[in-house]
Amino acid sequence: MMKFSLPLSALVGLFVTSAAMAAPITPSYTTFGLLAGATFGGTGIPNNPVAITTVGGLTLGLAASQRFVGPNLGHDGAGTYSAPAGVSQAAPSPADPYAMWNFNIYIGGGTTDMFFRLFYDFDPTFGNDETTHGTITFPFASLPSNPYQQSWNLGMNFLAAAAAGIVPPVGAFDPNAAGEYTFALAAYNVGGQEIGRSAIAVNAVPEPGTMALAGLALLGLAAARRRT
Repeated sequence: MMKFSLPLSALVGLFVTSAAMAAPITPSYTTFGLLAGATFGGTGIPNNPVAITTVGGLTLGLAASQRFVGPNLGHDGAGTYSAPAGVSQAAPSPADPYAMWNFNIYIGGGTTDMFFRLFYDFDPTFGNDETTHGTITFPFASLPSNPYQQSWNLGMNFLAAAAAGIVPPVGAFDPNAAGEYTFALAAYNVGGQEIGRSAIAVNAVPEPGTMALAGLALLGLAAARRRT
């Protein structure tokens, strides 16, 4: 989990200078492929494909992956991943249940007059507005390493709690809810102007066994209706 030491007044200034735009988040990148050397702060986390945006000496990377050991997530080759909906069964169980997939961020390079913002989504509605997303603001000076890398899960408690630098999304995250979850990692200059972003979408879908059970339930309901 990340910690911030920047004064709250400075963080408020960052939010004021770069308000969220009124539009859905759609996949955005320079390349969608291998981010060589990226570990996302762990071991065995896939670094291909990653939505990679390069601006001068700055690299922004954003990806999604299966939680813990498992097959790589499917994708369309254009920034949208497919992930199983449902609760991860891995122990220890968190207070808020984890999804079966993580989202991964990478910030490499940059300059001291930059700051960064991560947008993350609890709403499975397709095309929901960027203003409904949660945000985490990273002043360059607060990054503990370069490159800065993390692999997080939407079920992590800190993502749902307001704190210095963190504004939670609208609503609550339900790992069982199928739908679209969108993410963006953006860089800004000292004046609050966006200078680059990477963005992805994750389509969470029920696992085949769950869909089969749902289908059987619907068939049973239809048969009951015919009998009545």
